[in-house]
Amino acid sequence: ALAGLRQQLEKEKSDLLRLIIDELHNHIYLKSPYCERKMGVEGEDDVDGTGVGTAAGISADDGALGQKTPARGTDAAGRKKAKGLRKAKRVLDDGDQNNPEADSFSYVEMLIESLVALDNTNEAMQEIKSSINLELARLIDGVINEVEERNKALIVKSKVSDQQDDVLAQDTEHEVLFDFTRILFARLETVLEYHDYVLDVVRSLDRRERYSLSPTANASHDRSRRARPYTIGDVWDAIRAEILALLKDYLIPADARTLGAIDVAQGIGAKPGIRDLFHMERIGDVSDAAESLYSQIDSQFQDLTVSVSGKKRNTGTPAVIDEYADHQHNMRHKLLVEPNIEHAPVMLNTALAFTKRVAPLLGSVAHGSPSAILPSVGRSMVGEMISSTPTSPNSALSPGSEPGADEYLQVFFKKAFLPRAEARAMQLFDSVTSASDAFDVDLNTYFNGRPIFRSAAAIVPLLHSFGHLLNDLHSFRGENWGILLQLSTKYYEKCWELFRDTIRSPENQVYTSAKWSETPDLLQLFNQKLKLANLRARSGDQGGDVDKEIRLEEGLKTERSLHLSELIFDVKRLVCAAQLHQTLEWLLMQLDKVAADRAKMLSGYDGATSTALLKRHEADKAKVVSRYHALSVQCLMTLRIEVRAHCTYYLDLATREGSYKLDSDAVEPDQYIQALNADISTIEEKMESCLPADRLNLIFGGISVLMAHILIVNTRYIRHFNDAGNRKM
Repeated sequence: ALAGLRQQLEKEKSDLLRLIIDELHNHIYLKSPYCERKMGVEGEDDVDGTGVGTAAGISADDGALGQKTPARGTDAAGRKKAKGLRKAKRVLDDGDQNNPEADSFSYVEMLIESLVALDNTNEAMQEIKSSINLELARLIDGVINEVEERNKALIVKSKVSDQQDDVLAQDTEHEVLFDFTRILFARLETVLEYHDYVLDVVRSLDRRERYSLSPTANASHDRSRRARPYTIGDVWDAIRAEILALLKDYLIPADARTLGAIDVAQGIGAKPGIRDLFHMERIGDVSDAAESLYSQIDSQFQDLTVSVSGKKRNTGTPAVIDEYADHQHNMRHKLLVEPNIEHAPVMLNTALAFTKRVAPLLGSVAHGSPSAILPSVGRSMVGEMISSTPTSPNSALSPGSEPGADEYLQVFFKKAFLPRAEARAMQLFDSVTSASDAFDVDLNTYFNGRPIFRSAAAIVPLLHSFGHLLNDLHSFRGENWGILLQLSTKYYEKCWELFRDTIRSPENQVYTSAKWSETPDLLQLFNQKLKLANLRARSGDQGGDVDKEIRLEEGLKTERSLHLSELIFDVKRLVCAAQLHQTLEWLLMQLDKVAADRAKMLSGYDGATSTALLKRHEADKAKVVSRYHALSVQCLMTLRIEVRAHCTYYLDLATREGSYKLDSDAVEPDQYIQALNADISTIEEKMESCLPADRLNLIFGGISVLMAHILIVNTRYIRHFNDAGNRKM
């Protein structure tokens, strides 16, 4: 009879324990209707006047520029403030004295006291700890379903708009994501608050004399039975893993994640193009058990385990992660919108603001480098990122600042988001520049009344788009400007390849005008003319430098006649050089706008940081601008030298081979003079459609002085001369 009674009581105790744990889960994870005020509903107000919903609904400007994560010295004050607010909430929430569950925090404390009375605190704490991942996943799924139901019309609208208007679809998706992140992070913050309260109650009850579990004389037995709760760090690790998984799902498309996994596999010696079915990861849950096993070996076989004891600290329990198992896919949450890097400002900034809000609650757990994500999340790529070395101090917003609670987001931004954004930018760049009409003129985009290349018209919106995207993520450390620099540099390389092909003959010989344009003295002289043209809107060809230019060209010609193969007679090549110059000038203006937006954002940091970042920014900008400007000047200078070379070529032939001893007056000019007029007229006609008037003056200005000089100098080559020949001249 006693055995049966004991069995029945044990069963009732087990059922009661399960019921208490379920009730704790209902309140910790906001399943109970009495937790509604702590679910981040928009418009709710806390005691201090700041609503949870308002705190969750942050913008990209929250977390002001230069703001640092609270230092370790402020953790105690932050936790004290959080507990004070929690006690105040308990008073506000006490709306029904007859229902103990109405005061949620008081009810949780009552449940924990019941666990202590049942002497099952350890079992309950372990059950709560083991259920953290599953309960968080259910919480997130519930938020997703709620947001999907409330924004069903917007989600349908985004899918329809995606086929018609990309901008409208993107705005709609951002609105849905903003609603999702606002509610999600508010509820995760409340979950953390509940867990912190549970741990506080357990520690408090452990210290109370009336709940001592054994006499003082049996101290060792007391320590063995004392409650060993989980830590707030366990909860934070699980929340952090879920946040990273959501960021990866919404910011990095599935094809990019697959490629990333293959790249990692190739990096450790796998065959190219083959993805491993399994990979090994370390887990920290059973490290204590492994440590105790090694301790037993050390005590019994000390002489045999000298080498093992030195390695045991680095030995973790391996876990085999099946990349293709069904449970890995089941743990992925439903996506409200399609993955896109354009969602980064909404997702990353809200996650960063949430992390900074909960940092005081986490205390010292929030600081230091992030630990590895639990393998059960099934996010191998995220696990690789989060366990990597923290970013170097050189990349920090505040030099010398130590890693904070947001370090896991900083690592994700640097290790996962930036490479993906860069890959996406390069993909769009290649699709633009590899088109067959990439370097044809775009009749819809003009600069100074002249069209520019299609590829440039497409690249500039890409630069502005990524510039705005990265500027919105100003709170994250990394080479944000690097993507724009890489795009600018690669397009410069494309322009240089086009110019190189333009100035080379079919026999792969560089034309004379391109060779002469690299002469330092001529380049210096031309830069002076260009400066005068920009300042005074005139060519500046009149003056003493005209003779200097002629002497330099004669020195390069070296008392010889130019050959036909040295000149560019294909007008299409000259037009291409003119259009390239016009495009480069337009790009310089657009790059200046992008750089100005970046500089404006950097100037918002604190004094020393802003100065350092602006100095580096100006250096990077100057390097890119100087390359574009140099190529633009070389295009214009090549055109000017080419026109002058044509004059020299035809006039040289006219004086060397022309006849100026005639029996009667010539009816028409020399044939070479006619060819020169036709040639120059054709070039001028084509250039007028490509270049503005001030650039035309730079190309054609001063050729009358050059012609007079050549005719005078070349009179020595005229063998016979009479009155009729004089009139012909």
